[in-house]
Amino acid sequence: MRALFLALALAACAQSPTSTLPQEDHLAGTSWRRVDDLDANPHGALLAFERGRASGYTGCNRWSSETVQSGGDGLRFVNINVTERACDGAGVQVAAERNFLAVIRTTRRAHYDQSALVLFNARDEQVARFESDAPIESE
Repeated sequence: MRALFLALALAACAQSPTSTLPQEDHLAGTSWRRVDDLDANPHGALLAFERGRASGYTGCNRWSSETVQSGGDGLRFVNINVTERACDGAGVQVAAERNFLAVIRTTRRAHYDQSALVLFNARDEQVARFESDAPIESE
């Protein structure tokens, strides 16, 4: 029995070490303000990246998610969480939030440089554009 346990433990250690290495996270430490949605701009739709995570402001609520980056420019937002504050009655904030959440749900790829971040969907269509912003502070 002891020999079987030792053999299983050695087999587990022999697995490829790259399978447990963290993925590259090129966007970690960056933050962005949405500039292509007229509804979002006055309300400050924001996006900030930390290692393996993203968070920000939809124009009404705070949001957060895990991120999956792959193949250099592949980007997905998964396990998205949103606070449930009441938005303004005029509907502008609600429209900005719906639009922003649709963007992060459909994002499959990102292109960025020091001043701009552009998100693309699975059909490689641009779904949003952001400009570099100061880091987002926690509430």
